[in-house]
Amino acid sequence: MPPKPPKRNVEDESEGAPRRRSKRLQLARDDSVLAAEASNLRLSSGSGDSYDLDKLPSSASLFRNSHIEILRVRVNPASAESDVIPTVEVLRNPDLDVENIDGITNKVRTFFANLHDVVMNGMQVVGTEETFTDTLVDDLLRIVVGLNDWPLRVRNHPLCRLYIEDSPRVSSDPGFDKHLNNVGPTSGFGESQISVEILACANENMRKEEYQYRDQTLWAIRTISHYVTFYKADIPAEYWRELELGVPQGQSVEVQRWPRENTLSSGFDLAQPAGRRAVLKALVQIRESLCRKKTTMTE
Repeated sequence: MPPKPPKRNVEDESEGAPRRRSKRLQLARDDSVLAAEASNLRLSSGSGDSYDLDKLPSSASLFRNSHIEILRVRVNPASAESDVIPTVEVLRNPDLDVENIDGITNKVRTFFANLHDVVMNGMQVVGTEETFTDTLVDDLLRIVVGLNDWPLRVRNHPLCRLYIEDSPRVSSDPGFDKHLNNVGPTSGFGESQISVEILACANENMRKEEYQYRDQTLWAIRTISHYVTFYKADIPAEYWRELELGVPQGQSVEVQRWPRENTLSSGFDLAQPAGRRAVLKALVQIRESLCRKKTTMTE
């Protein structure tokens, strides 16, 4: 007669199951700790720069807040208007009286016609069109403010590249989705893209000067529908030296914003008289500052 199978100890088995589950959980925790330690080793072994660079999108239009953190760029609200807008005395322009822009000329009539299109387009939920805002900004810079008058020039969508480790890592074609319904907080309402576009533009300036390292100051404006925000970036020469070696470790770039708030409609409102005055005055002051700097450099 075959021997009887031993009786299963139900009590022992019920006690063993929790022990097995506990052991599996402990092994999983050990694996997690080991993976974290291995990740830390990779990041601290000298390959961290390459690891971070691999996270950067190849196009500025895909940049988000986390990407500009890798490049050590931060956007801060300015403490005062003068931190962004140059405080220069503006000579009276017969074609543009900043203090009384209600004196309508044909140039300004065209500008207001385009402004009307932008305001109406901003009210649409579907069928949005960026061309209205593009046309408005182009008229504002070229015709109304005169930024396309010698010695200054306006170039529409110049292709720029940001070089890191002597390689073109990011391409930039300035311009982003400007409709109220299409801009969100993950990009800082377009600020992350603007930040890397500023870097790419400054990088192009340096390359044209045969890599002569110097401090650079750049201005940018963001136009979402008919709301305008100004930015000023001060880029130290040492930042470029670090960028040649990879992700900057010590140097950083600060981009200041005016007005201070950052929402879809926090900028100066071109649809309102006070907003128009503020925008036109700021642009004229920036133009005057650029012209004086250009004159000083050529003397």
